[in-house]
Amino acid sequence: MKPNYTLTPENALSSVDWDDVLDTLAAKKCVLFLGSGILEAPGGENFENALEDWLDASNPNHPHIQVFNPDGFYLFKKNRFRRKIVSSMKEFYNQPFPETETLFSQVAQIPFPVIFSLTPDNILARTFDGLGLDYEPDFYFRNRKASDLFNNPTIDKPIIYNILGNIEEPESIILTHRDFFDYLSSVFQGNSMNGDFKDYMEGMERYIFLGVPYEKWYFQLILRILSLHSEKLGDIERLAMREFENSNLHTLYTQEFKLDFFPAEPIEFIKTLHAKCKERNLLKSLPLLDVSEENSTDPSLGNIQELIATAKMAEAMKLLKSFLKRRKPATYNLMNDLIVLSNRYYLLKQREQRGTIDSRDLSVESAQITESLLQLTLNSRKYK
Repeated sequence: MKPNYTLTPENALSSVDWDDVLDTLAAKKCVLFLGSGILEAPGGENFENALEDWLDASNPNHPHIQVFNPDGFYLFKKNRFRRKIVSSMKEFYNQPFPETETLFSQVAQIPFPVIFSLTPDNILARTFDGLGLDYEPDFYFRNRKASDLFNNPTIDKPIIYNILGNIEEPESIILTHRDFFDYLSSVFQGNSMNGDFKDYMEGMERYIFLGVPYEKWYFQLILRILSLHSEKLGDIERLAMREFENSNLHTLYTQEFKLDFFPAEPIEFIKTLHAKCKERNLLKSLPLLDVSEENSTDPSLGNIQELIATAKMAEAMKLLKSFLKRRKPATYNLMNDLIVLSNRYYLLKQREQRGTIDSRDLSVESAQITESLLQLTLNSRKYK
């Protein structure tokens, strides 16, 4: 039955079986999927529109982009221009996103063992970093064999999985139609996702979709992919917030893909779910204030530079974070830059451990991170 679109979000959400949703969360059987529709650009602007404007993607005279398609895929004038666009995208994603990060701070406390992102950014991961919450980052890299390493996710260390690639690995992200068809081919071969992870997903009981691009043709294929490796995945309960009025799409998704829709905004759903989890004492606790850190001697920028010079990057980042925390809110932008850089560093270390990065690329990226951390340290001098 088609939902009544005159309902208010509060009334619509009152029809959600919250007890059952909370039960699957408590049982570690509930998985979250996040799309670009839940993200807000700085100032509350539509995320996809803001990225399009940032890249000037619709400009018919763009020096690098020949066509920007309505489905969000690109056609480049030359293949080598892809790297320039990815570089610009990274600059966009590395901005502060205060509205989204505020919402993601609630998402981070909800006990999802796995969160899939349909965008290549690491905004959610750096929100976890900012809150001091642990997580395991991972992403799908088409036509690359998945790592043999898999640690079962826990509530205290969930997996944040970029299902369409990660911006820190430019060749992994889906920008063109060819990329997407290569992605499908890789999925059919079953090589790019760890087998133990697939087995783990078979034990899930509910998927929640928020801000995903229902109206785009390729999302239907992504939903089908979720059922490829096991018939059981096709029977998992799927709950989603409605974002379109097309009755044909509604029929397709409810009957073919078994999604239950509610005429409410994804943001309202997250806020309500967070409140329900709080009532039931399911929210993850934020790390307590590190008293030893607060009572310790103020970190010396000179010592931090020495650590950088001796390649002790993790220790240098920890001390710089402590230095900047003591000087909030004036150091907000520098702190955000450090969180982004830390996430980039740990993703690089993960790729090194898994052997998914060429040694030459590893050297180049390590040098870039070192240079960026040194520059952040220099920029912190004015707050001494």
